[in-house]
Amino acid sequence: MPQFPERLRRLPARAAGVLAAIVLAACATPGGEAPDIFASRETHAASRDETWFVYLESGKTGFTERSALEAMQRGHIANFQRLFGEKKLMAAGPLKDPTEFKRGIVIAKAPTQRELASYFQPDQYVRDGYLKLNAVPALVNKPLATEGIDSSGIEEGRIVQVMRGDKALASNEAAAQRAMLQRLVDQGSFGAWYTLEAGPVAEVLFSRNRDDRALQQALANLPAVKGGVPVAVWTQWFAKGVLR
Repeated sequence: MPQFPERLRRLPARAAGVLAAIVLAACATPGGEAPDIFASRETHAASRDETWFVYLESGKTGFTERSALEAMQRGHIANFQRLFGEKKLMAAGPLKDPTEFKRGIVIAKAPTQRELASYFQPDQYVRDGYLKLNAVPALVNKPLATEGIDSSGIEEGRIVQVMRGDKALASNEAAAQRAMLQRLVDQGSFGAWYTLEAGPVAEVLFSRNRDDRALQQALANLPAVKGGVPVAVWTQWFAKGVLR
């Protein structure tokens, strides 16, 4: 991962306001050949647009020239603006992974993983391997807000990730867990909820509540968590109004 200027590493303020702009879900119709830019080698085919949850992850290192980095950053943001205008992007925002491996998330719609990859061809960070896309199909239980968004500013919230256990939950436990998560969303403890179909993360929730301990406690009685599955709570930034 390139070394961002300090203001971007701490909180990419003005740029993040654009990056974190939340737009309406729309059909994706990109064309052209897509590079192999995925951290995961899994492929997924679909006959219609579906939702993809994408982690932007650190790739190669060693690119340090400040002016070039800033140009790449501008192009990175411009590509998100393009996707915004083409109604392919549902959400995007930087996050704070304690290991600095995951750098941000993107939620987009595309019929296939290869089609999704083509969205990032103009983005030099991704095209040149400084960022990798780790994308999996996702079930949208409750989406991030798409109306009344102020993309000129940002707000801090939390991304909460319930990891996937080594063993699948029994059907009754899985049903109980979904019911508990739905109840927490209905009660307003979490403002958005996505279920990932593959990978180490099973459930992703978003909250405006910045009390990490309270968020952990809210999920403590989930069957998976009681069985020893960890919950990761990280700082996440979005445009104002995205987090309910």
